[in-house]
Amino acid sequence: MRGSSATIHNDRTLCVHISLRAVSQVTTRARSCIASISIALTLGLAACETLANEVRVEPGTTPLKPVFILTDTTGHGPVGTIYGLSVVACQSETILWQIVATGSNGAPSRIEYGVAPDGYVVNSGPFPLHAGCYDVFITDGRRARFRVDTQGRVTSDSRRDTSRRGTAPGDTSRR
Repeated sequence: MRGSSATIHNDRTLCVHISLRAVSQVTTRARSCIASISIALTLGLAACETLANEVRVEPGTTPLKPVFILTDTTGHGPVGTIYGLSVVACQSETILWQIVATGSNGAPSRIEYGVAPDGYVVNSGPFPLHAGCYDVFITDGRRARFRVDTQGRVTSDSRRDTSRRGTAPGDTSRR
């Protein structure tokens, strides 16, 4: 029996005895491969953040004054933490209005354009809205889009948006 294996042969069987070292190499490689795949899967799943908040846009009581309704992603529950809200002209980074939380109150369920609720301060604007397209961003939520027509009427863009920003533009509380 020389080497790493020995062969026993008779008329009906052929038995090969493999050394324990050879088996150990195979199982060690399998374990390291499984560990690598597990780590990659864990990191991949960790990179997928879940959305906690949703913003809907409704016409306000006066022209050019949309109201932002804040809820959880089911549309029925209370909103999660909101560090900021920004209104931005579509396909631009021009901030027309931005508010940021002071940490003194929880998130409100409704916000009227240009009016900072208790617990929030104005960081930029409000600048007047004109006919055109606008995006609203909130912390940990999808973008909401609305349009203003030439008479100042606000209409919500009902298409579901899949783009998002982790924080509202200018929000440095989570960076």
